[in-house]
Amino acid sequence: MKSLMRRCSCGRYTLQEACPECGSSVDPLIPPRYSPEDRFGKYRRRAKREMAEE
Repeated sequence: MKSLMRRCSCGRYTLQEACPECGSSVDPLIPPRYSPEDRFGKYRRRAKREMAEE
């Protein structure tokens, strides 16, 4: 089941795609599911490391 509740960086909760108070984008509350058979995990970790180096 997909979560509809989202949270903005300003701390407001909403069901919309953008925050009604500050207008910024919002993130889903529930993190993606973890799978031990993550086929793309090494690519995601590599991209995260490269972003941290910049």
